[in-house]
Parts: sequence; structure tokens; C-alpha cells
Amino acid sequence: MNSKTGFKVPNSFIIVFMLMVLVAALTYIIPAGKYEFVKGTKIIDPNTFHFVASRSTTLWGFINSVFGGMKRSGPIILFTFLVGGYFYVLIETKAFDRLIGFLVKKLGGRELVIIPLMMIVMSILGAVGIMANPVVAVVPVGLILAKSLHLDQICALALTYCAAYTGYSMSPMCAMTVQTAQKIADVPLMSGFAFRTFGWLVLLAITILYVMRYAAKILKNPEASVMGDEFVIEDQKVEIDDNFGIRDFLVLAGLAVGLAVYTYGSFAFKWGLDHMAATFLLIAVWGALVSGMGAEGFVKNLVAGAQKMAFSALLIGLATSISVILTEGNILHSLIYYVAAGMSKLPEVLIGPVMFYANIIFNFFVSSGSGQAAVVMPIMAPLSDVVGISRQMAICAFQYGDGLSNSIFPTNGVMIASVAVAGVRFDKWLKWMVPLFGIWTLVATILVIIGCAIGVN
Repeated sequence: MNSKTGFKVPNSFIIVFMLMVLVAALTYIIPAGKYEFVKGTKIIDPNTFHFVASRSTTLWGFINSVFGGMKRSGPIILFTFLVGGYFYVLIETKAFDRLIGFLVKKLGGRELVIIPLMMIVMSILGAVGIMANPVVAVVPVGLILAKSLHLDQICALALTYCAAYTGYSMSPMCAMTVQTAQKIADVPLMSGFAFRTFGWLVLLAITILYVMRYAAKILKNPEASVMGDEFVIEDQKVEIDDNFGIRDFLVLAGLAVGLAVYTYGSFAFKWGLDHMAATFLLIAVWGALVSGMGAEGFVKNLVAGAQKMAFSALLIGLATSISVILTEGNILHSLIYYVAAGMSKLPEVLIGPVMFYANIIFNFFVSSGSGQAAVVMPIMAPLSDVVGISRQMAICAFQYGDGLSNSIFPTNGVMIASVAVAGVRFDKWLKWMVPLFGIWTLVATILVIIGCAIGVN
């Protein structure tokens, strides 16, 4: 993000490194302390905090923490590479593209049907994790659809990017955010599924109504468009591939069956990340097989997908170094103790929302969901033990704060790219998106309050 003064927000790696330096310095300032754990668990006993001998970070300890972070988060890093590769194989089958093209062709200009249906499909793909970053490639389809419906470029983004991120932000199962955070917080994978699904459906329904109301205003009076004089959608060179066939159906059916099997296994047999990675391997192999991609194509796309995850995977390892420094310096529990002491002065109903708002702010600086999880969850999970809310709700506070604010922060490259592809000025996008983001924030706040009140685990 550049301003008139030339200021640029540093890369996430630089921000995380600066946090490492800050945390290392804090080991010389904050008194060392520890909580005891409830016997037989990794849950903190909030009444057992005591100060211990100081163990400040040395220069060698600081340098070595990088490897320590990579080692500690090794399973999550490997999982990120693998699932990223498997997702990319599925994307490259083009089954999703052809499904969207098929829907656009069959439904034609019936906006009252195509708008909610398109948004539901995109939201499901976002919730699964497939359409988080690749959504940029679908924006041109949204533009063509918006033109056929006599709508503006904002609607093109609403139907694609906005819809996908309602699913990603509220997902009950996204591997890169929810399951990464659950693994770090030592919470059973896929737990809280029903609560997250409820929140997702509520937010999606509200978003669909918001978009349809805006679309209706434009159809009645084109001058009501936020785009103003820029309400022009030129002919796109991108052709919609609507040749949805049996191969594409089999790819999508394989994904649906695989997700259903994994969901059942996670509840019935407590399956973990290894089972999810294995399930997606089978889904990807099946997709490559029935789509005619072949063995060579499978390997090529698997490697390409893994390469695209390198930034996130390495950021997870570097971010985990912060946790290593905090733990080795014996100040992680001290930090939790002092933060909890401040939070105890808040009304109990505000503790969850404050954690949610803190994650919104932090997401401006570290927009990677998995990277943010690696930074905040080692602190938020035990903090939730002390302040009296469930770790599950601490994860929700992280998830909502990370996902929803991706729609307004210019540090999110996917959003900026999507806005650019749609030909929308960023200020125009904010004019339309900020009110919806305010509604999202209000809904998420209510969900966090309800979840904390009923004790979602």
C-alpha cells in the first residue's frame, strides 16, 4: 500500500521478524512466570500462576528460534504444502470454471435466481478452501455475468470475491485457517462444526440480501450505482467455458464424497490433519483420473500448487518462532497473566469481541490466515483458559477477524488483485464494501457473544 508520502506496508515476513525482535527484547523486561496445567490436559489452571527464574533470549537463541519454529510447526507446514498441491490439481481440472459457466448460460438473465445461486456456489467453494486465492481468476466470469444482468462492476465482485470470502471467513472446515488454528490450540479438528455452519449460513443469507437489494436499485435506476460515471463493463476477452460434462460432474462428486467421508471420520473416529491430507490426496487423484489430466499432469499441477503455498508455509514456520521465543524465555504465561488481568476489568460479555477486534487489527499487518494463526493462537488459546472462554471461541475470534477484514484491507493481495481485474477503483470498492463489512462485524460480534455465552467447545 503506497501513499502520497511513499509509505509502504512491509512484507509479512518483515513484520513477523520485527515481532520476533520485539518479543526477544520483552524477555529482558517482562518477569518470567508460569501457570500449571490441569492434570492430564494442556489446559491452563488460571489460579496457579507463579513467577520463575528469568531466562532472557540470547543472540544464538534468537537465531536458533527460526529453526525451532520450523521444526515445531513441521506437520502444519507439510500439510500446507500437500493440501495446497491437491487443491491446485482440482482447480486445474477446470470443473469449477465449467460449473459456473454452465450456471451462467442456463440461467441467462434471470437475476433473481442467478445472484443467490452464484453466490451460494462461490461461498461453498470458499468454505472448502478452494476459492480463497484463485477467486481472482473467476472475477472475469463475474464481469460477464454482471453485464448480462445489466449490473455494474461492483456486482461482479460481490458475486465472486465477496461470496467466496463469506465462506472462507466463516468456514466450518477450511484447512488453512480453522484446522490450522485447531491444531495449534490442541482442539479436536472439525469441532464447533455446527456453530460455524450456523454463522456461515446467517452471514451468507444477509450478504445475498444486501447484494440483491443493491442490484435491484441499479436495475431500477442505473445512476444509483456506486461506480457513477464509471458504470461501464466493456466486452471481456475472456470466454466462459460452459461445456460442463460428465467428467466435471465426477470431479465435483469426488470432492463432495471425500469431504463427507472426512467430516464423518473426524466426528466418529477423531481423524486429524493426516487423515485430511490423505483424503484430499484421494480426491485429487480421482479428479486427475476422471478429468483426463493424466499422471504427468497430476504431478505437474501438484508441484505447482505446492510452490504457490511456499510463502504461507514458510511464514507459518517463522511465525511459530515467536512462540518459541516466548516459551523459551518463560514469558508466554506472564504475558497471558498480564493481558488476562486487563481483560478481567472488562464486562464478561466483551471479552470475546475484544479478541475478535484485536484479530481484525492484526490482520492488517499479517493477511495470511495460516500465518496469523501461527502468531496469535499460541497466545489466544491459553489466554482463553484464563479469561474463562473456550478455546473454540478463541479460534472463532481469530477466524472471523482474519477472514472478514480481508474485504477492506489493502494489504490483502487477493482483494486488491480482484478489484483491479474488475476495473473498480479502491475508493469505490470501499464505499460499497465498508457498510457491508460493518454488518459482517456486527453479526460476527453477536456470534462470538452467543458462542461464549453457551460455551461452544
